[in-house]
Amino acid sequence: MKLAKKVPIALNPDFTERVKTRARGFYNDNKPLIVRVTSIVIALLFIVYIAIQFYDSSVEKVTTATAIEQTVNESIFTKGYFVRQEQYIENSATGTVVPVATDGKKVSKGNTVAIAFGSDEDAANYTRITTLKAELERYEKLSSVSPSSAIDTKTMDLQISNSVSALMDGVLSGQLDTLTDSYSQLRDSIIKKQLVLGETVDFQGIIDGIKAELARLESNSVTSKEILADGSGYYINTVDGYEGFCDGSNVLSIPPESAEKLFTAEPKDVPENVMGKIVTGFDWYIVCVLDIEKISSLSVGATITVDFPYAATEKLKADVVAVNVSGAKKAAVVLKCKVMNEELANMRIEDVELIFSTVRGYKIPSSAVREVDGVKGVYILRSSLVNFREINIVWSEDDYVITAPPEQPDTSDMTPEEVEKVLDSLPKSEVEQYDEIIVKGKDLYDGKTIS
Repeated sequence: MKLAKKVPIALNPDFTERVKTRARGFYNDNKPLIVRVTSIVIALLFIVYIAIQFYDSSVEKVTTATAIEQTVNESIFTKGYFVRQEQYIENSATGTVVPVATDGKKVSKGNTVAIAFGSDEDAANYTRITTLKAELERYEKLSSVSPSSAIDTKTMDLQISNSVSALMDGVLSGQLDTLTDSYSQLRDSIIKKQLVLGETVDFQGIIDGIKAELARLESNSVTSKEILADGSGYYINTVDGYEGFCDGSNVLSIPPESAEKLFTAEPKDVPENVMGKIVTGFDWYIVCVLDIEKISSLSVGATITVDFPYAATEKLKADVVAVNVSGAKKAAVVLKCKVMNEELANMRIEDVELIFSTVRGYKIPSSAVREVDGVKGVYILRSSLVNFREINIVWSEDDYVITAPPEQPDTSDMTPEEVEKVLDSLPKSEVEQYDEIIVKGKDLYDGKTIS
């Protein structure tokens, strides 16, 4: 079979010439348009860039920070070991023990500090009777409140709000033992407001119900024995096995090596007949171990403030009664305290902050501090006006300073000329709360206007 012979396709010469002509026309017509558009876009971008640069160079730029009042402590964070002159309350009574004295309360020898019951049921019965008696007294007082003798509702609303806040604080801080009192105060405030608003509260029905339950509980026979204090001092219901590790009589001479062992010692076994303890001395101590370079602010006889950052108790004052140095690395610092409460009574090893001094003033970035004619100060911006404010630096860190008004000198014994001279030496103007401090800015001077 023979294949067909390929025949070349010939284009019409006129058609080919027309296509070439149109292509040349398109190229020739559009090349100038693309170039023109591209040139215009580049020119516009260049003009915008020049305009931005001109605007930046003509507009003043400043960066500010707000002056906020702040308190700073010169202090040391460390651990403290609580030393008390403690003696066990030993008793042969057996059963369930219910404390009747609050931890940290002062008691005298022979006072009842707890009651031992023959069974858990008897102990619960006693606790319920105590609660009901307090309830009965409360409702009898509330029943005597009348709208004419009650305080105004705004004050009552404030009392209710405060009681709610106290409840929330107790929950959040873990002080659950305070919730009962806060709840009772809240309930009493609500009842008083109900009376003022004319609502009726059946006090007699409530009182009769409490009395009936009391009579039933008090008719039950209960086996109990009172536990008496062996001496006078602070009563503490719990024991931890560290009693006697460091006696208050020799704590003043404790060396650093012995003080360090207090923090790692294991507690001793407590005898089964121990029913609590008495802190016999009204002075007690906190022992701390510090690096030798940290004791420069501590001197015997000084009074410092002790804070407990992770405990729900107030700051207290303490006297530095010993700074015992051994070698060149450590020192045992002994602080004497007199205040006692329920929280402090149950502390043994606690995180503490030893506060030597406290300053309060306005926090300012260090980069904002300038010196003008030998005077340190800052520039502030109010509206668009720049003002120079002289500062009195009372605290300094790498990135900020604290400024505060200087103490006013005693001019009572000065002549008028001397008083004028002293007053002239004080800062003429000072930083105030929420002032906008200029941190960054060019060519600043007092009275300059920032556009």
